[in-house]
Amino acid sequence: MATLQIRLDDSLQTRAREVATGMGLDLSTAVRIFLTQMVTENGLPFQPHTDTFYSPANQAALRRSLAQMNEGGIVTKSLEELESMAE
Repeated sequence: MATLQIRLDDSLQTRAREVATGMGLDLSTAVRIFLTQMVTENGLPFQPHTDTFYSPANQAALRRSLAQMNEGGIVTKSLEELESMAE
C-alpha cells in the first residue's frame, strides 16, 4: 500500500476534516473516495468551472471573428455582442 503526502493550508485541512467527519468519514477515506472516483471517471469527479473566456458562446464569437479576419474583412461586433461578452 502506498502513502500519499500533500501540503495544504492548515485552515483548509481543518475545514475539510470537519466536512468529512460530518459525513462519518476520516480525511484519508475522503481522499481515497476522491481518487477512486477520479480513476473510475477517468477525470475529475466534478466539473471545474473556468473563466467565461472559454464559454461556448465566447469561443463561437472568437471563431466568427477569426473567420472574418481570415477572409480579409474587418472584425465587427454589435453592441449586443460586446455587452454579452462582458457577462
